[in-house]
Amino acid sequence: MMMAFTNATEFVQLLANFGFPVVVTFYLLFRFERKIEQMSFTLQRLHSSFLRPDNRKEDDNG
Repeated sequence: MMMAFTNATEFVQLLANFGFPVVVTFYLLFRFERKIEQMSFTLQRLHSSFLRPDNRKEDDNG
């Protein structure tokens, strides 16, 4: 779900109906959702790369 306002009137109406803190919270949640999903995917990839034995480097001494 994407929060898109076609005009300022819709935004002001949301503020009047739900209050400023609620509207700002939802705006920030929707805005950061994609970044959080990307970070989660990157962390999963990093974790799986640590688990694969072919990615481990051997010591130069031995």
